[in-house]
Amino acid sequence: MVQETLRYLAKIRRYLPSSNKDTLTILFFGKTGVGKSSTLNALFGLNWATDNAVACTKKPQFVDLDPPNDSNFPYQKVRVVDLPGIGESLTDDKKYMAYYKKWIPQADALVWVTQADTRAYKRDEIFLKKLKPLFKPSLFLIVALNKIDCLGVYEGENTFNIDSREPSDDQTRLIPEKIDDVYGIFHRVINGKVIFEKDQVVPYTSVYGWGLEHLKMKVLSRS
Repeated sequence: MVQETLRYLAKIRRYLPSSNKDTLTILFFGKTGVGKSSTLNALFGLNWATDNAVACTKKPQFVDLDPPNDSNFPYQKVRVVDLPGIGESLTDDKKYMAYYKKWIPQADALVWVTQADTRAYKRDEIFLKKLKPLFKPSLFLIVALNKIDCLGVYEGENTFNIDSREPSDDQTRLIPEKIDDVYGIFHRVINGKVIFEKDQVVPYTSVYGWGLEHLKMKVLSRS
């Protein structure tokens, strides 16, 4: 695991310029209901409001966190921003666009949260195309693939193992296929605007915690 992390960090550093900023700014974005706020709560020990039926994030909310306890981490603080979700309504999408235009140019990393238990990524594609002109070349894009615990359940596959807090054998088999599918969609839309490789699609579940540490490592390796 340590060697894998070191190789990943070395690769990312080849792609990204050094920074003299004191703050690493990370935006979390995605369709409403995919679990952005619950992901942030689980990743960083926050207590932001969540609701399975009603959108809670109506305007950007952010928090400044202490940096990791790592002498090589070049930032003095980490700013985590939760943006309102897309797809609530046409009216809200238009209203929220002003928030996206303000925050995305400031971002060092954009964590695009989507879900594993669907084949419908059209709205992700539509908004990614709209927002792509705001991306600076150094932006680090991560596609956070939430709800792995629900992957394949509606197709009759074995369900997530709650006792071991790990995907079932059926889900483990499906995860690489899902990553390939999602990567193909996002890579096609990005079309070289920013560097985006398959290992920047990160599967996890915010409910049971599987994959969260790996996601956190990817996010913070933007430095």
